[in-house]
Amino acid sequence: MELRQLKYFLKAQELLSFTEAAKRLNISQSTLSQQIKQLETELDVSLFNRIGKQITLTEPGRLFTEYAEQSVRKAEDGKLMLQDLKKIKVGTITIGVAYGLKDFFVETLIDFAEKFPQIKIKVIYEPSHSLYEKLQKAQVDFVLALHETEIAPYFTYKNLFSCPMVLAALAGTEVSYKTNITLEEICKLPLVIATMGYDMTHTVHKAFSAKGLSPKFTIEVNDIPTAIRLVNSGNWYSIFIKPSILGTKLASIAIQDEGLMRYAKIISLKGTYETESVKEFKKMLTLSAKILKLS
Repeated sequence: MELRQLKYFLKAQELLSFTEAAKRLNISQSTLSQQIKQLETELDVSLFNRIGKQITLTEPGRLFTEYAEQSVRKAEDGKLMLQDLKKIKVGTITIGVAYGLKDFFVETLIDFAEKFPQIKIKVIYEPSHSLYEKLQKAQVDFVLALHETEIAPYFTYKNLFSCPMVLAALAGTEVSYKTNITLEEICKLPLVIATMGYDMTHTVHKAFSAKGLSPKFTIEVNDIPTAIRLVNSGNWYSIFIKPSILGTKLASIAIQDEGLMRYAKIISLKGTYETESVKEFKKMLTLSAKILKLS
């Protein structure tokens, strides 16, 4: 059963004339008659009584009309929905975001939601490796994560911005007035490390290990807000990427080490259809990075 057959049937039952229905549909009468006959064969019932050039609906034809109308209407609704989707009017976006980019991401989230209130947005905050698994299974539309290298041939990578990691300190403390600090100096401080995932932890430890240093990480937490709160107490310091402390009262001190550089990327699954709303969200993320001078 094809959609066009249902449309032909509905026009014929409306006009009760194959000739007039064919004219309205801009097809030949023989084509319309043939398609309706195929529909009747498939349904194994006669939809019309044929008396010369006159036609009338049979009882099965009358009952079938409602279902044909529903099918055509649903198909048209689906077509309109897809058109709206392209115009960013309806739809759902599912985005995976690494913990370290929560504060940067939320500003774009607010702007997008205000601009396109009809779009439903689902955000998943998880460590990067968990988000990559979801992306591979197409459970998210794209992932916003911190990563230095491309990890899989079935992903596409768009560089969003790069930024060095910084030492976070409570504003007003002696350390907070420094413009830069060495890894050796950091080793003398009580530290908190936010272990949200392998990438972040590995990058920090790798930088210290390269110089044979052992920093004093007295507290480890898998949550950035908790780490920030601990630093706010004035008793500890921590190492973050700068976007993680945007909007806080913490001071950021540049660390003299090139190994503590992070790269924020938009990661997508190759070969999947990308809606206009997803494209727009990505554009807004790129713009946010430029405005904040992170790109």
